Amino acid sequence: MRLLANILAVSLLAALPAAAEVLVSNQPNVDQDGTLVVNLPQGALDITMNTVEGTGLFVHAGGSHEVLLESAYMPRLLKIHGNSALLELYTGGNACPILFAWVSYDESGLRASEEFGTCAEEASFEESAKGPVVTMDDIEAGSGTKSYLYDEKAGKVSEIQR
Repeated sequence: MRLLANILAVSLLAALPAAAEVLVSNQPNVDQDGTLVVNLPQGALDITMNTVEGTGLFVHAGGSHEVLLESAYMPRLLKIHGNSALLELYTGGNACPILFAWVSYDESGLRASEEFGTCAEEASFEESAKGPVVTMDDIEAGSGTKSYLYDEKAGKVSEIQR
C-alpha cells in the first residue's frame, strides 16, 4: 500500500508544470565577425553572420548541414534543452528589438524554427508535458502574456493558450 501511495505521489508531482525560469544569457556577446559555438549532444553548432548576402545568420553543423536565420546581429544563447538551443535574435529595430528561434540538431539533421515572439525583451522558459514553452509579455495587447510551445522533432513553434 505504501508503494502505491509513493507511486501516486510521484506521478502527481510529475504532472505539475515546473516553475518558470527567467531567460537570461550568461554568455558573453560574440563580435559580428565571430562565431557562436553551441554544444549539443549530436555535435557543435557554429553560428556566424551571413556575410555572403549581408544579412541574417548561418547555422552550420556536422560539416554539411546548414540553416539560415533572420537577425541583424549575432544572437545570444539563452537555453539548451535536449537536442535544441533557444536563441535570442536581434532585429536591429527599436519597435521590435528581439525575437527568438529554436535550432535543433540530432540524428534527423539540423533544423530551425521560424522566428517567434511578441517583441518583448524578456521571456521565461518552462518544461511542459508536450515540450519546452517560452512565455513573454503580450506587447500588442498591452497586458497578459503569450506562450509558445516548441516541437523539437518537427522544428515548429506554435502559440498556445494558457
